[in-house]
Amino acid sequence: MPEFNILEPPGFDLVPTWQWLLATWFGAGLVVPFRAGLAVFALMPLLLVSIKLPRLVVPVLAITIFALGVYVSSAIDLATEVKDDRRIVIDEVAAFLIGASLILQAGWKMLLPFAALFLFLDRLKPWPMAYVEQVPSGLGVMLDDLVPALLVGILFAAVQHVWNRRSA
Repeated sequence: MPEFNILEPPGFDLVPTWQWLLATWFGAGLVVPFRAGLAVFALMPLLLVSIKLPRLVVPVLAITIFALGVYVSSAIDLATEVKDDRRIVIDEVAAFLIGASLILQAGWKMLLPFAALFLFLDRLKPWPMAYVEQVPSGLGVMLDDLVPALLVGILFAAVQHVWNRRSA
């Protein structure tokens, strides 16, 4: 059975509380060994409810979280001098929401496989994701997760489109 640890927030005494709370997605990034997976899977109820909402709700929310992520990740990066601290998971949250917004209208059944593949690629960091990590500050933190989310989201949307055309 895995051992659970709760880490100290990044920049705990160096940045305002709201910044590390957002950066760790309300503490999910502090729970070892789950961190990013916990943050992403905590979004599932929101995404399931949002299927019935107007199409732009999730993309607007995702872009807002992405912008906030650039800000708080930059602030923590400057305060701690740690590039892309693993406790920061707002990047996975924003990227997952952006990718999910590409497939959300295809149905909830695709969310779990999308999450699993996104988290796998995020952890693996194949090219070009590793290259994007070189972008400085909070923008680099956020972009390296956006690449796998967009690639997997576009792949899933294309598969769903082909599937729907064959079924029709």
